Amino acid sequence: MTRAHKSIVFLALAFAISWAIAIGGFYSGLHETLGTTIVLGSMMAGPAIAAAICVALFERGRRVEALGLKPRASWWWLWAWLAPILLALISVAVTLMFSDRTYVDLGANIIATVEAQAPEQAAQLRAIPYLGFIQIAAAITLGALLNTPILTLTEELGWRGYLHDLWRPAGFWRASLATGAVWGLWHAPAIYLYGLNYPENRELGIGLFVIFCVMLSPMLTLIRDRSGTVWAAGLFHGTFNALGAITVLVLSDPSFPWNGIVGIGGFVALAMGLAATALLVGRPALASPPPGA
Repeated sequence: MTRAHKSIVFLALAFAISWAIAIGGFYSGLHETLGTTIVLGSMMAGPAIAAAICVALFERGRRVEALGLKPRASWWWLWAWLAPILLALISVAVTLMFSDRTYVDLGANIIATVEAQAPEQAAQLRAIPYLGFIQIAAAITLGALLNTPILTLTEELGWRGYLHDLWRPAGFWRASLATGAVWGLWHAPAIYLYGLNYPENRELGIGLFVIFCVMLSPMLTLIRDRSGTVWAAGLFHGTFNALGAITVLVLSDPSFPWNGIVGIGGFVALAMGLAATALLVGRPALASPPPGA
């Protein structure tokens, strides 16, 4: 079977599984009884299930290689962790500089949010010194560590795992941008039905998030290439997601279009990251051969 046919099978399975969970969960009311987080968390498993089925059928003798699961020691693991932190910092800085939003103490914002729902717990939080700093530290350490295996073995096993193996021989940019497009579109039911990232602009949000993923994807491909493993891409993705909520909670008004990492500030940060990626990819000394070359 050709790479094109394998790609069609993989994408059909990944979309069918994930969209069935998201759409079925919404119309059966599971998002109300179990919670949106559980339904969307289950949706994330679609790419991994699709990848596992495809390697079992098509990649006998090279299943671990096709998924990129073999861990390799590399300095790119450090960059996989640092790059999302830089992107989050830039997105907040741009928002504060070019919008009317102001900085809000993270600890105070957390206390105010909790107090609206559970006043007794808010009193306990007030007793914790440097709460905001602790939350940020937890996001870039514990949050990243917890998210990494989850996102590696769900989304990334499909996108920067099996699909990377299929599409990377077509070239860095073609593989990255195409992966970003399908990755962004894959989120459509989560955005439209559940309001993920753009609760007040759901239709527009689908298009915006496709562009967002297209811009983010080359950075993940670079990490995947240089590290030689999907685990590093999972670390990038896990750290990025862990910091997403922080970029919203430190703003006085995180409404669209200045809604944290997925708002204007985030797009500016991604544009800067994309430019840096282009410089690295264009340097022969840093170039990595595509799989199978």
